[in-house]
Amino acid sequence: MPSPAWPRRSYAWYVLSLLTLAYALAILDRVSIALLIEPLKVALDINDTQFGLLQGMAFSVVYSVLGLPLGMLSDRRRRVTLLFGGLMLWSAATIGCSFASNFHELFIARMLVGVGEAALVPVATSLIADYFAPEVRPKAYGVFVTGSSLGTAAAMALGGLFLDWAERLIAGMPGLFGTMQPWQVVFVLCGAPGLVLALVLILTAREPARQGGSVATEPISLRPVLRLFIERPGAFGLFMLGSVLNLVCVYAIVGWFPALFIRAHGWTAAETGKILGMVGLPISIFAAVNSGWVIAWLNRRGHADAPVLCAMGCAASMVVFGTLACLAPTGNLALLGYALNALFLNWNTSAVYTGFAQITPNALRAQVMALQTIASGLIALTAGNFIVGFLSDTVFTQPNGISWSLGSVFFCCGLAAFLILMASRRSFRTATAALDAKAA
Repeated sequence: MPSPAWPRRSYAWYVLSLLTLAYALAILDRVSIALLIEPLKVALDINDTQFGLLQGMAFSVVYSVLGLPLGMLSDRRRRVTLLFGGLMLWSAATIGCSFASNFHELFIARMLVGVGEAALVPVATSLIADYFAPEVRPKAYGVFVTGSSLGTAAAMALGGLFLDWAERLIAGMPGLFGTMQPWQVVFVLCGAPGLVLALVLILTAREPARQGGSVATEPISLRPVLRLFIERPGAFGLFMLGSVLNLVCVYAIVGWFPALFIRAHGWTAAETGKILGMVGLPISIFAAVNSGWVIAWLNRRGHADAPVLCAMGCAASMVVFGTLACLAPTGNLALLGYALNALFLNWNTSAVYTGFAQITPNALRAQVMALQTIASGLIALTAGNFIVGFLSDTVFTQPNGISWSLGSVFFCCGLAAFLILMASRRSFRTATAALDAKAA
């Protein structure tokens, strides 16, 4: 049976813009709470440990675990409707954070943000695979990944701007905001755009036909997706493991690079945040976009394992530029290493989205991406932050020990990722050929 026609290219890019904006808003709603630590501590009488739970566990556990069942639903139901529901939920839950009167109520609201956002990556990556033909798909995933960089930047820039606006809204619209504190207004301003985007999405985004396969109809079970890993452990297991080890380094950057510049090079916290943001944002967006073009270029040159090669490029950068940034003797040299590493930072994410779409049957794509999300959230996010701190406390205890702790993680995890990904190349090419033959 021939595959259905691909959606019109201009319309596909329009839907992709909505998905990318949803990704940016998800990151904004996820991390903007970081700017509200002081007013929340005063208003809700919470301590630093509780605030850490609000940023981490309250969100990440449900976000990681629920990705799989939501992936299963995505492979069986209308994905646009599922994403609409998730977007409405996490946006409403973000607004709901403003009504919390104590730690426990805010914790529950943050959990609901995680529940809603758990639908995003499995659904969006599955939709993109059916909106864009294989030769264009890597570029589409590269654009989608920019949502993460845009959302992180927006969380810092808009969070501060929203705090300024909050004072004016409270004074200028007392009937609507007069009883609220500024931190409550910030949550409302962060969540409201998502409700509008959800309406635009459900009214204008059409469910695309599933290319190369029909909707999954068998009873919900983990057996089909686990069978993929058992039958092709190199293509699925090693590729996932290598990409997760890359993410250990990525989360180490997010969690510990500011401390590197503050402790090892004597920068202030204010200038560290400003400089890293100014340098990292444009480079990471450029890397996210060009990663898709690099994968497409490698595909045109006959490399069926182009996503693996792209992820290996990220791993090599971690080993070379990442390690050098950690061990550089001056702050300026460390910043240069940070900037060079940022050129390849988003290659791993684009490689994962493109790679699993390339080797996974349509009816299982969202589930495989959900497993990747679980591994990323529960392994990489935890390990990337914990290992550096553990080494700094127990092994490299000297004043500049953070440099050696970070450098060890970059070198060891980056090298392991590179070797594991290299080992997966043959199996990945075989899995690609097998799926192409089945679809032909």
